[in-house]
Amino acid sequence: MMLTWKDAVSTLFMGAVVAVYLAFLNGTHLWLISSARGTTVAVLVLGFVGGCVLGAAGDMFEGAKSGPVRIYLAFATLLGVAALAVAVTGLVTGSTIALAALVVLTISLWVISTVRHTFTLPVDQARGRATHSAINPGRPAHR
Repeated sequence: MMLTWKDAVSTLFMGAVVAVYLAFLNGTHLWLISSARGTTVAVLVLGFVGGCVLGAAGDMFEGAKSGPVRIYLAFATLLGVAALAVAVTGLVTGSTIALAALVVLTISLWVISTVRHTFTLPVDQARGRATHSAINPGRPAHR
């Protein structure tokens, strides 16, 4: 499967996550990311917008799935829940360890989703002809 514009935008957001975290580690004086709590908020928002909002999780949970896909879903869900738990811990405690774990989990989620997008078939090819083309064979579907 070809990577899409959403993967490119997610990559930009992950670059921003890394930049924010490196700025925090280097002792920046920017008002939002000068504390562990502020940096945790920034990483959480960037990860949420760059990953969750741009993703299509609804497609992943529809219909029957093969064994490898179910394992991927379980692993990605586990990483997502862990990232949320670590983010809440970081917000409550202001822990730099929780912040580091959040950054690692966020980047891990991006890596596994990008790898999955690279090596899986598009939904239309995996399911055969699109429903629209079967109903209206002469007219292209509006996308």
